[in-house]
Amino acid sequence: MRKVIWYEYERTTEPGKNYMEKIEQGEALFHQFGVSYEDFETGPGLFTTAVIELPTGEVRSIDCELVKFREPPVETRNG
Repeated sequence: MRKVIWYEYERTTEPGKNYMEKIEQGEALFHQFGVSYEDFETGPGLFTTAVIELPTGEVRSIDCELVKFREPPVETRNG
């Protein structure tokens, strides 16, 4: 398993601005990629998720864009 930093989106509270900002939530362990979906009028839309384990033992499946790997894979570290 690899260490990751995980994020959540929060709406900015600055006056006159209306956008979402990624806020760092802490460190977690990455287990694998997964798939989830959202229903639309024309059918389901699939998107990639990251399955992570928080330090509390809680497992979450979140958008893969909300994780950042802390280190390269083992096979690329030493040449």
